[in-house]
Amino acid sequence: MRRRFGTPPPRRALGVTMSVFDTTAQELGFALDAAQQRAAEVLADSDRNVYLWGPVGRGKSWLMATYFAAVPTDRKKRIHFHEFFRDLHLAIRRHRSNLSAALDELLHDVDLLCFDEFHVHDPADGKFIARLMPALLDRRIRVVLTSNYAPRSLLPNPLFHDDFLPTIELIESSLAVVEIDGALDYRTTSRHEAGFAAGWWVSPGTAEQRARLGLRSPHPDERRILTPAGHPVHVRRATGHSLWFDFGELCGTTTAPVDYLALAAHHSDWVIDGVPDLRTVGREPAQRFANVVDVLYDRDVTPIFLADTSVDSLVGGARLPVDIARIVSRLGQLGTAAHEP
Repeated sequence: MRRRFGTPPPRRALGVTMSVFDTTAQELGFALDAAQQRAAEVLADSDRNVYLWGPVGRGKSWLMATYFAAVPTDRKKRIHFHEFFRDLHLAIRRHRSNLSAALDELLHDVDLLCFDEFHVHDPADGKFIARLMPALLDRRIRVVLTSNYAPRSLLPNPLFHDDFLPTIELIESSLAVVEIDGALDYRTTSRHEAGFAAGWWVSPGTAEQRARLGLRSPHPDERRILTPAGHPVHVRRATGHSLWFDFGELCGTTTAPVDYLALAAHHSDWVIDGVPDLRTVGREPAQRFANVVDVLYDRDVTPIFLADTSVDSLVGGARLPVDIARIVSRLGQLGTAAHEP
């Protein structure tokens, strides 16, 4: 018999103690705020699926990562929105459009699925997620999602929002919805020590600025065409773990998150040259840039952006990506080098 969605499925014990969150926070030099405390309590109790949402930088991903690391099982998977959709669509093709069989392939050995940065902006994605959520929640798997959006704010386009309401209601009835709304954006306290936060935002990218960072501009003979996921991606230089891109070639052409994920798997240092004021480039290149930032952040790639403008100038444009606040918050962790006249 198939279960009712409001009733949690039987599953392995996936709870942890609250001390896991307190101890990890103390080691990082902070204490849980009230909202984080509430979320940690829900995560620690394995009885419910969980939907964590709130503004950028409030600790949603950190709480998920801390819980994920502490759960005493290897039957778990933590995956980003872009990566999950890529893998699922490929599996659906292999199984001739059979969604259930594709999920069986991807999740047959999983008791815990942590799904980072869940969002729905595109109507086509909304239709697919309307099929996916019932199939996913009808499994003996604990599902934990993080999002910048309350369930009722998903797929906000008024032309399509009402059609998505049954899926929103399913999320609200099947997951414990917890808002994390503390006042502090923890990303603004980054120490710039490693991974993404060790990177730089450099404007306007003068010769002197490049020299201070030890950057040598690529020679035309170093240009290459890579095919990380079957699509051609032009690079100005590819050496060892490093890649050097021109913004126009990376974001102004039909590249996709599947390309960025494949490249990030083998190259831990990226330079993206010629980053323009995003308000001037059009919606699609701006959205590709946002996707690049998300992938680099999630894969702990250390980037250097050589840009025409400061990070602070990337906001306020009507044609910017919907999630620009998250992107600016992430870019705010970078070291900055501005031209000194």
